[in-house]
Amino acid sequence: MMLRPDAGSLVNGLARKFGELEEAVARQAERFGAIIEIGTQISSARDVDELLRTVMDRLTGLVGAEASTLFMYDEATDALWSRVLKGADLREIRIGSKQGIAGSVYQSGQTACLADAYADPRFNPDIDRRSGFRTRSIIAAPLRHVSGRILGVLQVLHRKVGAFTADDCALVEGVASQVAAVLDNVRLVETLRQRSEELAHKVKDLDALYATEKAISVSNDQTQLLDSILKTATELLQAQAGSILIVEEERDSLYFRAARGEQSETLKSIRLKRGQGIAGYVTQTESIVRVDKADECPHHDRSISKKLGIPLANAVLCVPVKGEGQVLGALELLNKKGGFSEADERMAVLLAGQVGRALIRRQSREEEERRARLASIGQMIAGVLHDLRTPLTVISGYAEMLGDDLDPVSRKQMSKSILNQVDHVTSMQGETLAFVRGERSLFKRKVFLHVYLSDLEQQLNQELSAAPGPIELKMDLAYTGTAKFDENKLTRALFNLARNAMDAMPDGGKLTLHCSRDQDEVVFRVIDNGSGIPEEIADRLFESFVTSGKKNGTGLGLALVRSIAEEHEGKVTFKSKPGKGTTFELRLPAGTPMEQ
Repeated sequence: MMLRPDAGSLVNGLARKFGELEEAVARQAERFGAIIEIGTQISSARDVDELLRTVMDRLTGLVGAEASTLFMYDEATDALWSRVLKGADLREIRIGSKQGIAGSVYQSGQTACLADAYADPRFNPDIDRRSGFRTRSIIAAPLRHVSGRILGVLQVLHRKVGAFTADDCALVEGVASQVAAVLDNVRLVETLRQRSEELAHKVKDLDALYATEKAISVSNDQTQLLDSILKTATELLQAQAGSILIVEEERDSLYFRAARGEQSETLKSIRLKRGQGIAGYVTQTESIVRVDKADECPHHDRSISKKLGIPLANAVLCVPVKGEGQVLGALELLNKKGGFSEADERMAVLLAGQVGRALIRRQSREEEERRARLASIGQMIAGVLHDLRTPLTVISGYAEMLGDDLDPVSRKQMSKSILNQVDHVTSMQGETLAFVRGERSLFKRKVFLHVYLSDLEQQLNQELSAAPGPIELKMDLAYTGTAKFDENKLTRALFNLARNAMDAMPDGGKLTLHCSRDQDEVVFRVIDNGSGIPEEIADRLFESFVTSGKKNGTGLGLALVRSIAEEHEGKVTFKSKPGKGTTFELRLPAGTPMEQ
C-alpha cells in the first residue's frame, strides 16, 4: 500500500531547499561581488603592499579560513618568501622553492586542495612547530601570469567550519590570477623605477667626475683640491668619514693629506709606516680592500682609533691612488650604512684616479719650479762664493800676520777669532755647494759641549743683535758633557734654526737654546715665541725651496737642517701653534758614554 506524502511536510521540505538555494545564491553573489571589488581595488591601487593585505584579508574571510599566506619567488636564493601573512604569528616565512605544499604547487603549477595537510607526504610541519599553529585543510594556488610564468603561491589555511569546497578552490584560483597580474605589473614598474634610479645615479656620478676633472685642470691649491675630491667621494658613496693618504718616499711612510669625519684635524698629524694598517697594505700591494667590518681585515690597525679616542671603523673601502705607473697614496672611505658595494668600489677607483692626476700635475709643476729656482739659486750661490774667495784669502793672510805680531795677547785672541770665522765661512761655502750638488761629507769628532755652547752663545748674540726687534737669548743647558758630531755642520744647522726664529719675531721676542741628553741621544731644541709655522707649508717645511714668503728667503735653510740631521743619522721635528711660537727639536746620536 503506497503512502502519499503529507502536503505540509512537502511544503516544509521545499521551503528548506529554497532557503538553502537562497543562501547559496547569496554566498555566490557575495563572492562574485568580492571578486569585482577586488578587481576594482587592484585597478585603482597605489600602495601595492596595502592592496595585497586587503585582498588577503577579504579572501581569508570569504572562504572562512583562519590564516593565509602570499608567497613570492626569490630568484636570487631559489626560495619562496612570505610577502603577506595573515593569521600567523611569524614575521617572515622562507622555504625552498621545492619544499612543502607551496613548493610543490610552485613547481607543478597545479592547485592543491587538501582536507588534511598532515596526511599529505609533501607537507612540511616545521613551520607549524615554529609558529604553534596547526594546519589542517589547505588550498594552495599558483600565481600564474597570462604568459604562463609562475610568480609565487597563494595559500589559505584551515577552514573554520568543515573542509574547503570546490567553490572555495575556484575562488582562490580566481583571486590568485588577479594578484599575479598585479604582481607582474608591479615587477615591471619596479624594474623601470630601479633602472631610472640607476641612470639618475650614473648621471650624478658623471656630473661629479666632470666637476672634479674640471677643478683639477684649473686649481693651483692642491690642499683645497684634495679636500674637494674627498668631499665628493664621501658624499657620493655615503661614507661617514674618509681620508687621502700620500706616500712619503724619503721616510718610507704615509701621511694624511686630507681627512673628513671625527678627529680629522688630529688625524692629519699622524704618520703611518709603509705597510701599516689597511691603507699601508693597499699602497704596498696595489690591491683594493672592501670589507663590512674593519676587524674582518687582517691588516686593520686598531692603534689609530685608540690613539684618536674614536670607535673602531665598520665598513671600509680603500683603493690605491696611482699616477704614471707608481703608487702615490690611498683613498680610504669609512662607515657606510649597509656597507660598500661593487659599484661603490668602481666609483672609488675613478676618484682615486683623479687624485692621482691631481698629485702628478702638482708634482710636475713643482718640479719645473724647483728646477728653475735651483738653476737660478745655484748660479747665484756659485757666483757669490766665487767672488768671496779673493777677499777671504786676503783676510786670512792679514789674520796670520796679525797673529805673528808682538802686540798684547788680546790681538792674538782676536786673530784666532778671525781665523775661526774664516774657517767657518769657508766651510759654509763648501757645504752650500755640496748641498746644491747633492754631495755629502761628514767630519765627526769628540766635542766638549760646555766649550762649544759657550762659543755658540757668543756667535748667536752677535747674530741676534742685527735683528729688527730686541730678542732675548736664553741658554737652557741640562747637559754639557761630550758628544761626537761635525761642529761646523751642527753650527750651521742651529744658526739656520735661530735665523728662522728671528724671522718669526720681527718685533722682538725670546729665543731659547736647550741642550739635554736622552739615553744615547743629544737633544737640541730651538724655541721661539713668534708667529708660528703657516699651515699651508707645515707638511712640506723641510723640503727644498719651501718658504712662507720671507723677503730674503730661499727655502734652503730648513732643508739643509734636515740634511745635516740625516747625515748624523739623527732627525729634526717641530711643533708649532699659530701665534704661540715654534719648537724645533734636533736629535743626534751622542757617540759618547753618558757622563754622570
